[in-house]
Amino acid sequence: MEKNEMTPEKSLQIISEAIARSRKDFEKSAGTPLIIWGTTVLFFSLIIWLLLKESGDARWNYLWFCIPAVGSPISHIVLKGREKNEPENFISSTLAHIWITYGIFATTLAATFVLITPQQTSSIGILTAALMGFAAVMTGMVLKNRIIIVGGFITGIGCTVALFFMDGWDSSLLFAAAAVINLIVPGAIMNKKAK
Repeated sequence: MEKNEMTPEKSLQIISEAIARSRKDFEKSAGTPLIIWGTTVLFFSLIIWLLLKESGDARWNYLWFCIPAVGSPISHIVLKGREKNEPENFISSTLAHIWITYGIFATTLAATFVLITPQQTSSIGILTAALMGFAAVMTGMVLKNRIIIVGGFITGIGCTVALFFMDGWDSSLLFAAAAVINLIVPGAIMNKKAK
């Protein structure tokens, strides 16, 4: 009788196939969360920009903290039934860690600017958008999605350069653009592919 031994090559092939399957499964359901978060970020970026521009009062920057406070419950409500049907896999776990890390860094950065250097709050949008670009590039690399990778590089590098040339409240518009480029557009493309 011939033994069916697992060679290192066969083992790697099975692992690669499992990761490819989990990537494909994740992409089928990833569009809606991206659109939810992108729309939330876009909404608050535009509201903050408008309020800052009209009033000149830097206290409106506290609204940045509403993004996770509003986005999390909306995401939970909209995606409630899906989570039970879709078990966590390597790809979804990895991407969750990337975006949770982004959220921690963005929130800490915003809190630092608002609490320690309130006169510099106009840079919050640019810096958090640059971080969003980095998180998007990592997401695109994990998903092997060129659109997300390119959008992330455009945002990350573009916002970093803009930090040196852009002043005032208009920096909130960069964050709005980052939401469209890195979240809404890829989410819509993923949803279209899933159908």
